[in-house]
Amino acid sequence: MTFTLRDYQRDSVEATYRYWADGKGENPLIVAPTGAGKTAIIAQLIKDAVDGGARVLVLSHVAELLKQGREGLLKLCPELMNEIGFYSASLKQKRLDKRITFGGIQSIWKRAYDIVPAPDLILVDEAHLVPPKSETRYGSFFDDIRICNSEVKIVGLTATPYRLGSGRLDTGEGALFDGIAHDIEIQMLIDRGFLSPVIAKGGKRKIDLSEVKKRGGEFIEADLAKAATADGLVEETVAEICDVGADRKSWLIFSSGVDHAMQLKAEVAYHGHAVGIITGDTPQERRAQIIADFKAQRLRALVNVNVLTTGFDAPGVDLVAMVRATASPGLYVQIVGRGTRIAPGKENCLLLDYGSNVVRHGFIDQIKAPKDKREGDDGVAPAKECPQCDGLNYAGVRVCVYCGYEWPASKPEHETRAYSGAVLSSQVKAEWLEVDAVTVRRWAKPGKPDSLRVTYDCGLTSISEWLCPDHGGYAASRYHARMKSLGASAMTTNGALAESATWTQPGRIKVEPEGKFHKIVQLDYSFSPPAPDNAPAWEGDDEPVDFGSVAWDDEIPFMMEWR
Repeated sequence: MTFTLRDYQRDSVEATYRYWADGKGENPLIVAPTGAGKTAIIAQLIKDAVDGGARVLVLSHVAELLKQGREGLLKLCPELMNEIGFYSASLKQKRLDKRITFGGIQSIWKRAYDIVPAPDLILVDEAHLVPPKSETRYGSFFDDIRICNSEVKIVGLTATPYRLGSGRLDTGEGALFDGIAHDIEIQMLIDRGFLSPVIAKGGKRKIDLSEVKKRGGEFIEADLAKAATADGLVEETVAEICDVGADRKSWLIFSSGVDHAMQLKAEVAYHGHAVGIITGDTPQERRAQIIADFKAQRLRALVNVNVLTTGFDAPGVDLVAMVRATASPGLYVQIVGRGTRIAPGKENCLLLDYGSNVVRHGFIDQIKAPKDKREGDDGVAPAKECPQCDGLNYAGVRVCVYCGYEWPASKPEHETRAYSGAVLSSQVKAEWLEVDAVTVRRWAKPGKPDSLRVTYDCGLTSISEWLCPDHGGYAASRYHARMKSLGASAMTTNGALAESATWTQPGRIKVEPEGKFHKIVQLDYSFSPPAPDNAPAWEGDDEPVDFGSVAWDDEIPFMMEWR
């Protein structure tokens, strides 16, 4: 039996093979947002490896993820049934004789020398859960495996390639991964209907964090729980959830601790709604039944204590209530991701934020890795709350996108962002600019490979974007995505400069603010502006070139700068 990958899933697989072929490293990451179909990517990597005679090991330290991984693989490749085994004490099976092993790191980390022959490919599911230091069980196991097979390849898959306090997973001392092979964009998935949009609203009364201290960069749980259970706060919070969520079918609530969760559950039940609760102490069988009831909408609400942040798949969730605060951008994205899956009749997911998380972190599709756990906030809030309706808008917007409230005029600040949405950067107000001329030039930066600077002259404004085919990693994958959509073959900066003669000038471009710059989000070839006095020309290194007839894909947004 065969299965068909979506184009972006196929791109992830091909980018991984290209990463190895180009000698960029041995241990790449694939960044796949929640709902992108990571199971299909894993299945294809496994199938290709097994078809080539290789042995595969899928690692996790969460037994539930191992079970989900096996089930997902068998849905797509049932012919591999007899090739799969578990090595996990939690799953009560320890087999090393299969070509495909789903292993719990707690059980297998000392058994590297017993896996004969050694695996050729190791896939680490939810790689953001892997501790950062190489001296951990993962690091020790990988060191032992490389002694057994020096050519082993290791791939990490995650929606969030960073951790609080230690930054990106592929940089820094002790990093177990060495680069990003492919990064699937959240906004692209939403635009194409593979993910649900998310809108956000701040709670009328939020958790007061003024007395909540941090440890290791994150809010201390005991302090947070105390603040979240202040007088009357639980009652007010649940009353608002029930009111705002009256027309929503499936509420997923994240609490600030076990006692807080119990209070939330009791209050939701008091309002007449069927509600369940899951904590770290909930037995596996009981947990499975509660989740099944929630997915079947026999329970309208499900309260959890930092449990359902990874590997939880309930597409019907159309309201996520963060009755907690987190300083971790990764955890924030994972929580919001619980509501991004699509389901019949689901128009969007509402995020109710009682911990000022949206204001703290900003766009879920533009989260940057934290630099250091000792560093504080940069003082620039990427969002603000409407005083009239509590809708979360982005800093710099003058009119609330929800109720039309107008903020008083104030002096502009250089770092103010003209955002007009809620949780996604696509919700930023954009504008169309007519294009008079376009030039393509080589762009050289000391210490980095050359790239292409494409400049659009739009009246008195010039907007540029940088294409980076020779940079590798994320920048190159973005470039290759654009070139593939063109049907172009150039894989280098030099080749692209030569090929630019076939590129067509758009009539206008759609841009939106991003900090002090702008990014181009759409190219329109159907629009015909008035003919300029001088014919537009593209430029290569020195000489202008003519345009051909190939249109650029208008659905792939590009950043103003590669950062």
